[in-house]
Amino acid sequence: MGSGTRICGWGQALPKEKVASGDLEKQHGLPTGSLKAATGVEARYRATRSGDETQVALGLRAGQAALTSANIPAATVDLIVAAAAVPQQLIPGTAALYQRGLDLPDGSCRTIDVNTTCLSALSALELADSFIRAGRASRVLIISSEIASSALPWKTAPEVAALFGDGAGAWLVEGTDQQGFLGFSFASFPSAYEACQIPVGGTANTPHEDLDFFVEHAFFEMDGEALFRLVRSEFESFLVAFLEQINWSLDDIDFFIPHQASPLSLMHMARAFRVRRERYIDITRSHGNQVAASLPIAFAEARARHQIRDGSRVLMLGTSAGVQFGVAALIA
Repeated sequence: MGSGTRICGWGQALPKEKVASGDLEKQHGLPTGSLKAATGVEARYRATRSGDETQVALGLRAGQAALTSANIPAATVDLIVAAAAVPQQLIPGTAALYQRGLDLPDGSCRTIDVNTTCLSALSALELADSFIRAGRASRVLIISSEIASSALPWKTAPEVAALFGDGAGAWLVEGTDQQGFLGFSFASFPSAYEACQIPVGGTANTPHEDLDFFVEHAFFEMDGEALFRLVRSEFESFLVAFLEQINWSLDDIDFFIPHQASPLSLMHMARAFRVRRERYIDITRSHGNQVAASLPIAFAEARARHQIRDGSRVLMLGTSAGVQFGVAALIA
């Protein structure tokens, strides 16, 4: 086993249907051009939630693509991590269904679910890195599958609903004698906890106590202005401290993979850190915000476009509900 860890395989899976903002405007009775003007998103993928487009089915396709890209059999995986903001069901965890879907027998590996909303896949990477470095796993398959379209506030906040899309991304992580991952950093800012939430579905508000309240609030809620203020005031110092920790400057980074939150958020990132367009990936206009799946999907896209090559210095970064900041640095 090597002294470091690396992403050796990657993959993605998208639903068949790609829905344009104009189609959604007609569907929801909104003014022509209003959604694109409000969000910058031109189209996004939308899953049927049946057949080969359930959350688990999409995740399995992405996971199998990651294994194929690495030319590594599923039987060599000893930890599967499901990384998503919203699982297929509350109990049990989703990762066990990925084990079963990959035809891995009972007892052959361990499964864990991780939820740090939009940063779930990044958190899973840090977990995989820790397990491998500690000798508790040799290969870790991370699958992040999200069907955001199942709980969007089209009636109350269509400009928020129009930001999101469905999809799945996956990473295969293994030990390496090369550099691989250089470090991770996360920071939590719960002062803005309520800025991004689905306030029902847990123990605080159950359908057994107040069904009307449950149904009314079973949709995603977001205070975009509160999130933007927090990120603008705190994220730069968070990132600078991390770069100092790993002895990198912004100029040392070959390619940035930000969480694909929105076209506007990526534009602000580029301006704040003086990142030229060719040094980061932006698929928000064609995919929307795919929640936790956004980072592994963007990574797979960047690899397919040869924007990331072996040896590239890559920075993955983003924010999540809660609120949390996260960043990871690696040599691809």
